[in-house]
Amino acid sequence: MQWRRMLPRVYDAFFGTFPRLQPAQEAAIPIVLKGDNLLLIAPTGSGKTEAAVAPLAEKALDFPGKTYALYIAPTRALANDLEVRLSERLDRCGLRLAIRHGERNTIRGKRIPSVILTTPESLEVMLSTQPDYVRERMHEVQAVVIDEVHQFFGTRRGLQLACLLERLKNHTGRPLHRIGLSATVANPEAVAAFLRGSDTPFQIVTAPGQRSLHIYLTWIAPPNFARLGDAAAIWIDSILQRHKKVLLFANTRATCDWLCWQLSEQLRVPVFVHYSSLHRTYRESVERDFRQASRAICVATSTLELGIDIGDIDAIAMWGAPHTVSSFLQRLGRGNRRTDTSTVYAACPSWHPNGRDTDPDDDLLRFIALTYCAVNSELEFTGEPHFYSVLLQQLLALCCQYDRVAPDFFFRSVTSRPPFANEQVLTAILSALTEREVLERNGRLDLWLPTEKFHEWQRRGLFWSNIGGQENAIVVGEGEERPVPLVEIHRQYAQGLRPGRIILLAGKPRLITRLERACVWVTDLQHDDAELAKYMAPPEPTPRVVAQAIRTILTIPDTDLDALPVVYDDEARERLYWWRDSLGESLRAEEWAAKWLENRWVLFTFAGSTVNWLISDILRNAAKVSADADCWRVSCPHPISLYDTLSGWNERALATLVQTHWHSYLRRLALPPTFHWLPAHLQQAEIFSILALKEIAVTLEKLALASL
Repeated sequence: MQWRRMLPRVYDAFFGTFPRLQPAQEAAIPIVLKGDNLLLIAPTGSGKTEAAVAPLAEKALDFPGKTYALYIAPTRALANDLEVRLSERLDRCGLRLAIRHGERNTIRGKRIPSVILTTPESLEVMLSTQPDYVRERMHEVQAVVIDEVHQFFGTRRGLQLACLLERLKNHTGRPLHRIGLSATVANPEAVAAFLRGSDTPFQIVTAPGQRSLHIYLTWIAPPNFARLGDAAAIWIDSILQRHKKVLLFANTRATCDWLCWQLSEQLRVPVFVHYSSLHRTYRESVERDFRQASRAICVATSTLELGIDIGDIDAIAMWGAPHTVSSFLQRLGRGNRRTDTSTVYAACPSWHPNGRDTDPDDDLLRFIALTYCAVNSELEFTGEPHFYSVLLQQLLALCCQYDRVAPDFFFRSVTSRPPFANEQVLTAILSALTEREVLERNGRLDLWLPTEKFHEWQRRGLFWSNIGGQENAIVVGEGEERPVPLVEIHRQYAQGLRPGRIILLAGKPRLITRLERACVWVTDLQHDDAELAKYMAPPEPTPRVVAQAIRTILTIPDTDLDALPVVYDDEARERLYWWRDSLGESLRAEEWAAKWLENRWVLFTFAGSTVNWLISDILRNAAKVSADADCWRVSCPHPISLYDTLSGWNERALATLVQTHWHSYLRRLALPPTFHWLPAHLQQAEIFSILALKEIAVTLEKLALASL
């Protein structure tokens, strides 16, 4: 048998129980065995992990007593899950698997690990601090697998990872065998170039396997907010009549908490909640209990979009539409893995869990647009902004590694570096850190040295990560036998809480009993009312490709619309055709439209969230009106002249506008602590790059000219 001959020592451990290999595995394994760099794009459940790890295990057996490969996952939860999936198989091959992240470290042991599971942040710690038990392991590494690579590309963590791979290569003194895995990549060539660094070009393999879709859209609009919980329970109960295990996605942690609470009160099945800020032990118990349950619901944010093993899921449900195509596809892929069909139930609610009314039309049209994108393989194209904050973080990490730093340290360690990382920029960053007394300049040696403040920041772990956010407090439940860590919340928010308040946390009302410096003690409380917790997370922007797809589904012929795999309830269908009747004719002639609707003047740009943020600020500044915006429209109280208002907004003028509303834009973007340590001109340059002001200026000019 061909594959047994290619993998004689590991085949049975990885594939012995399967009748044949998956197409993705057949395509990838020979490439990995040959030692070529590979980007494997294949659907969820297609065996990508085994396609990479099995041939690497075969090669690792030729290097006994050495760490052959790193496997980098985007989250600790996924790393933990991969450990469960891979450790027994590798052990059967005579290889040991270790894991290293912020919550666990099993590298030290009687046997040297052949493979280490980790995250970018823990790889940073290992490279920068190099304790004795890690230094030699890092030197031995020959191969690196980057899982869920779409989570990294075009992000700060992605740039950090790219720098880390170059530093790891410099540490080993040899080329790295690089393998990237993903189910959703819009621009494979750009992603492959990002992963390549200073090593050889990648082979790109796209494996077939897209499953058919069935999307059931439901309009949930009870007469008042008090009935929303009942409506949600009725909707989910109707799904449970046909399916035993349901994974219900929501877009925010507060919504997850509320849905878990309401459904637990009204349904006779276990209801779990899962999101990133849940404490590890609590989160892992949710994964275990949901996996073992024969009939249950789990309400989750994007944390369960990734490949964490939660058992067989019969149906996917979504409360509100996700913002990106990749997120939509990842959610679709979590259910019905044993069939060729993905069944999804999509809800368009008219109320927010905080009691405010929302716009179910936005969810409705985004769901249909996302389905259109999924069917037609249209994904958002991610740019690569100038993340100067990552350069600052890397300089601090290099100072930790070498006990001194200078621009040429970065150039020597990171052979393939971003084009904006020049000596002038790095020197400006080092000067800013000197002004903050984090570093001190030694003019004679032309080096920057760590100060006591640097070592304090290192002890606090402030510069290992490029993940946005602030310091957190832990919420602890006062259990009958022992305290139970539940969830992390923003420390500033925690400091404003008081004993006696009832907050919805980890899916239940919790009574605050006492407060400590970084700890909130709570007890469970049966109660009809509870405040939503404030998780301080900025809203996720919706990209232009989704907004443009909304325009498409408003203008395509009825036959093309009917061909989409969407089943509507009566209210959803009525609202869809109301929008098609209202805008379809004008949009067939123009790329945009402006109409007076429900006492508001509405400009339909279909340009994406970021463009519309800026247009709304232009209206506030230039036209002196209040404005609201989402990804496909901007509204204000009275009509305006588009040509007069939008003309002349070049890149420089937009930069001035952003500076005027500076703190508003900072709140909209998830910024790491390192961003605030940059010199002011590099902070501005980073934000302007993220917003892509040059491209937005072109869009505004087109809108202005089209309005003539």
